[in-house]
Formats: sequence, C-alpha cells, structure tokens
Amino acid sequence: MKGVSDLLRVEALLGLDITLAKLSAKSASTGAKSAARALAPVDTVEEAQRLLDETSAMVALFKRRPDFAIEAFDEILPLLDKAKKSATLAGLEIRAFLPLIRSSERIRRIYLAVELSESSPIWADLPAILGLSELIDEAIDEDGQVRPNATPEIERLFKAVNSARQSIRAKAEALLKDEAVMSMLQDEYVTLREGRFVLPVKAEHKSHVDGIIHDSSHTGHTFFIEPKALVEMNNRLRSLEVELAAEVARLFADLTAMIAEEADSITTLYREVTRLDLISAKAAIAVETESTRPLFGRRLELKSARNPVMILEGGTPIPNDMALPESARVLVISGPNTGGKTVAMKTIGALCMMARMGLFIPAVERSTLPFYRSIFADIGDSQSISDNLSTFSAHLMTMKNIIANAREGSLVLLDELMVSTDPKEGSALAAAVLDWLVQAGADVVVTTHFRELKALAQVESGYHNVAMQFDENMGTPTYRMVSGVAGASSAIAVAERLGLPKDIVTSAKNRLEGGDERIEKAIAELREEKIKLEDATRKAQELESKNRKNLEDTERVKEELIAQKEELKKNAKRKLSADIQTARSEISKLIEETKARPGDRNAAKKNLAALEKMAVEAREANAPEERISKESLKPGDTVYVTALERKGVIITGPSEGRVDVEMGSMRITLKLDDVVGVGRPGKDGGQQASVSWKQEPGRDSDLELDMRGMRAEECLDLLEKQLDTMMETGDDRPLRIIHGKGTGALRMAVKKYLSESPYIGDFRTGEPAEGGDGVTVAKLKG
Repeated sequence: MKGVSDLLRVEALLGLDITLAKLSAKSASTGAKSAARALAPVDTVEEAQRLLDETSAMVALFKRRPDFAIEAFDEILPLLDKAKKSATLAGLEIRAFLPLIRSSERIRRIYLAVELSESSPIWADLPAILGLSELIDEAIDEDGQVRPNATPEIERLFKAVNSARQSIRAKAEALLKDEAVMSMLQDEYVTLREGRFVLPVKAEHKSHVDGIIHDSSHTGHTFFIEPKALVEMNNRLRSLEVELAAEVARLFADLTAMIAEEADSITTLYREVTRLDLISAKAAIAVETESTRPLFGRRLELKSARNPVMILEGGTPIPNDMALPESARVLVISGPNTGGKTVAMKTIGALCMMARMGLFIPAVERSTLPFYRSIFADIGDSQSISDNLSTFSAHLMTMKNIIANAREGSLVLLDELMVSTDPKEGSALAAAVLDWLVQAGADVVVTTHFRELKALAQVESGYHNVAMQFDENMGTPTYRMVSGVAGASSAIAVAERLGLPKDIVTSAKNRLEGGDERIEKAIAELREEKIKLEDATRKAQELESKNRKNLEDTERVKEELIAQKEELKKNAKRKLSADIQTARSEISKLIEETKARPGDRNAAKKNLAALEKMAVEAREANAPEERISKESLKPGDTVYVTALERKGVIITGPSEGRVDVEMGSMRITLKLDDVVGVGRPGKDGGQQASVSWKQEPGRDSDLELDMRGMRAEECLDLLEKQLDTMMETGDDRPLRIIHGKGTGALRMAVKKYLSESPYIGDFRTGEPAEGGDGVTVAKLKG
C-alpha cells in the first residue's frame, strides 16, 4: 500500500509536506528536524495511540512548564565515533556536545519538579554526565578557542606569551624610532611573518640591516627582515607558543577522552532528547493551531475542522463539521467553483493522515475518524505530456491504480471525478466507479458538479450529500458546509454577478431544461431550510458550550476558595501558635526575674495562667466541626482531643461526664467537654493514624514519646503539644523522647528545640539501659 501512496504523492497532494516542513522548523536538533521531514503514518492503531499519548503528555507538560525547551544541537554521533577512535576533537567539535548535555540536565530538573512518573509516555532515561559540560564550557569559548584561564598551566603560558609579545613589540617600536634604521624602512610599522615580528625594509637597504629575511612584497620593493636584536626574543616567543599549543592539544585530548568514556551515556541522551524534541515539536504545532487529540472510531465525524496548511500559512479557514453518517460510504461534496470543495476534501484526508502520525488535528475535542490503513487521492490536473496522455486519460490511469488497491480500510479522495469528457458519459462512469469502490469496502470523498451524482447521493443510502454554501445576494461563496443537501454550481448566477452580457445570461437560463430548473429550485429551498436548521443547532451548541464553561469556571472558583480558606486557616493557626509561643517565652522570663522578688511572683503566675487559658481557647477554636453531639457519643466513635490536637477513639463512656480515649498506644481519661465527636466507624474511614506516647511498663515514673519514622517538623509539633499538656496538668515527671539514631538529624532538632524551650529545666542523652543515643530525657523547670 505504501508504494501506491508514494506513487500518488498523497502527502504532497494533501499539503502534508508543508505541515511536516513546519514541524521540522519547530524542532531544535538536526536529528529531530530530519525525523520530522521523514514522518510517515504508522501501520497500527496501537502505535498511533502511543504517539498520540506522547503528544498529549507533552501538551500537558507545556501547560505546567512553559519553560520546557531543548537547545539546538547538530548531528554529534559521527563526532562521538571519532572520539571513540582516539582522534582528538577540535574546539567547536567538543562544544557541539554541550547543548545536548545541557538540554538533558534541564529536562531532568523539570521532570523532577513536576514529579513525572516513569509510566508517563514522555518519560526518558537520561543518564547524568556529571561535570563534563562545565569542564567544556570553562575550557573552550563559543568560537571553539581555548579560554586563557582554562587550566593553571595554560593561564601561565598565555600570560608568558602575551608578555613576550609586548616586549618584542616594544623593542621593535624602539628600532622604528632609531634614526639609523628609520631611513631604511619602507614604512613605520611592525608586522608578522611566519609568526615572527619583522620590519619592512626598502629593497635597496636589505643588506644594510643585520637580520634574517623572511619575505618580500609582490613588487619586490619591500623586504620583511627580522633584526638581529629581535631574533632571541622571537625564539623565546616561539618556544612559549609551542608549549602553549602542546598544552592546548593536551587539554583537547583529555576532553575528547572524557567524551569517549561517556559514549554510551551520550548515545542514550542523543536518542532520548531527539525523541523528546520531535514530540515537543508536535506539541508546539498542536498549541499553535489550537488542535486537539483525535479519536479513532468506526465513522468519520470531524467537528469544526479546519485545514492545517491554511492555518500554518497564516490563514483563517472557516471551521466546518465533516461527517459520514453511519450507513454512508461516499461523501459527495458539491457547490460553486472556488467554493472550498477541494479544500474540504483535502482537510479530511490531511487530518486522517496526521492522526496516524501522532499529530493533533485542528478540530474540536472528541472528533472521531477511522484508522484508514491506506489513503489514495486523485487531485488536480493529471495531464502527462511525457506519456502523451490527455487529462482524462491520465485521470483514468490514476483511477486504475486506485481501483486495483482500494479495499476495506481505505480512504479514496477524488476531485472532480471523470471530468474533461462528455458530461453524460463522465457522470455514468463516475457513478460506476463509486459503486465499485463502495462494494470494495472503501470510504470515498468526491467533489463534483455532476447533477447525476448529486441525485444519486440524495436517494441512495450509501451516499451522503454535502453542499458548499453560496451567498446568492453577494454572489460569493461562504466556504461553509451544509450537510444533507446538494450544492448548486451557481455558474449562471456567478456569470450574471460578474457582468456577463445579459443576453447571454438569459439565453443560458432558457437553455436549461424546465424539469432541471424546478429540481434546482427545490434543492435550493431544501438547502436554505437546512442552513437555518444548522444555524439554530450551532447557536444551541455554542450556548451549551458557554454554559458548560461557566459551570467549569464556577467549580474552579469554588475549589480555589476552598483552598484559600484552608490556607488562611493554616496561616492563622501558625501565626497564633507563634504569638502564643512568644508570649509564653516572655512570661517565663518574667517568672525567672521574679524569683529574686517574691512580691511579684504571684502576678507573673497569674499572667502565665491567663496565657495558658488563651492557648486552650485557641486549640478549641481550631477544632473541627462537631458531627456527633456529646450526648450521642459512644464507644467506637472517633473524637478530636482539643488539648492534644489529635484524633482518638472512645474506649469506654461517656460516664459521669468523662470518656476513656485511645490514641495509638496511649489511653487517657478526658472530660466530655475536652473532645469533639467527628465520625463513626465505616463513615469517616476510622481513626486517624497518630504517633503514640505512653508510660512504659516497669517505668511508672517516666513518660515516653516515640517519634521514630516521623519528619522533624511533625516531631517538634507533637513535642510542643506534649509539653503544653504537661504544663497544664502540672506533670513534672521526666519525659523520655525516643527519636532513634539514624542520621542524627532528628536528635539534633529535638535537642535544639529543648535548649530553646522556656519549659525545659535540663535534658540529657539516654543511658545505655534507656536507649543510649537514640533517646533524650527531658525535665520541666521546677
């Protein structure tokens, strides 16, 4: 099938060569540009879906990360092969690897930031090549030249060479000013010959200057002589330049060797980044043309489809619904000349091929098309001078090839089928060809002016008429499609509008058969009714779309308000906790200060008690909404303990205004007023998991807080709440804090917090029997 498609130049006939050229221009790398130009439809639905999955994922990534970009890079695999063969690369050749490596690093950072899953269609295995890009960039500039500070030795030699040149130039300029020399010079300047500083000496004085002749002018009037006074200095400069060149060569060889060592990784990067480059070009085209993902289905149903080539070339094509009813196999497009029939047909073919290439199509979402395994086209003038064929004969040869290959799963596009011959014979032959193609199982889109084909499509179930609308008042096409009716060629109307002599127009009208004229009038009336119906349907769809968008906007705003409310609540809670902590610290300082002044001690304690009351009120204010009244609470219900700001489950009670609540392995008795009922088993998903704190059996005098496996922020929050509770209840027992050993980060965070807490009298690392470095024991101030 592909051979036939190539023979018929389907891609070029549909304008896809222009689309692929635009795709190539959107690609950054040479490899992706080549792949874009060579892009071809895949053979299976599964492969097409995989390609569309890639495009979808990249479009979604663009929305989250508009900064996603790949640097332009050339074909570097031949350079990599050269490096692997130990051939030293030049400066620009070495720098050619930079864009690829930098692009891979940028992609890796973006993927990490958006937490892209390895199951994503655009996931890529991008091995890290640590430090190589930095080394290359620091050593070689954009012109491929070594930087003067590339290495300490190169920097030393650069400075030495520059110093030697300055010394030679100073000496040479001194010679220029020497009166004994000045008269022998052709001009007062210093120049270079063979890398050595020389003076331009007149030919007649060449034997009067003690030195080495390096060159002469074309006229022979000037000789370039290296004075003896500069020879040693030039020798020194040359020696330094040789050393510098050797050091640069060594650097380039080292960098080449590093590239060769990373050959496997670079090959993987090249393959993966080039693949992503092509996908990103597809996504960029999709965004630019406001295209959507096509769906594969049994029938053709394109919604508000537009021609991709016209869009990419800056045009604004009229969107049209293009569909084949369930029972139809042939779409007959009729209407005036230059009315858009051929463009509509090309649009259908182009969109079907684009879907098979993994490209989005310029149509409204959920547009559906069959997965046509082969697409044939006969479009335009097929006259062949070289084969001595007329236009009609050339069309017949093309049709012969199509008929020989079209079958179930084929789409055939025929522009003005069987024209350039007798209309009656042509229309009969056209109808026979269409019937044959339908029997073969192909879908067909045909443009025509033949009245017989229009009539056939109006009465045969396997055919469907579509008219290209024509504005009779303006005498111009509208390029809008009207489904279900035939289009008028409007040749006489156009001729009259364009000013053809009235007698000719009248004569043409009279020559029309009366029956045909009545048929055309009836079809025109039917077409007008159809247009009105489609206008009403379009307005209803636009209203529905607007309402749906408004609903989506409302839901989005609602979600944003909920998120803002939660964030405000968190911010308020954090601010309140910070304010309370600050106030506690200040009052604790007051208590310390009043220890020396017993007369003020009671006032300080009173202030502390008032502050603790504020803390209790703040915790109650932050408690969740009560879902179960206190009178209805029973064992098994989930409650929120306001003092600890944790959830637990009622074990026994209520009894005498108290309940026993279990939180992890801790079981405490609380007043009924200290809990808020929030859920019942089976309705709220059960008890919220929380860290446990307990009295360890055999250690009745110590409290224990187990923080292992938690983040530092969570641990410190829990520790603060535990200390609050102990202060409120007057519990002065030692607190055994189990943080584990691990990396030591949690232990350090706990000890830092304890050292700054106004509640803590002292703390220490646990004894071996207590858990050693994995435990810190703290005591409140007396």
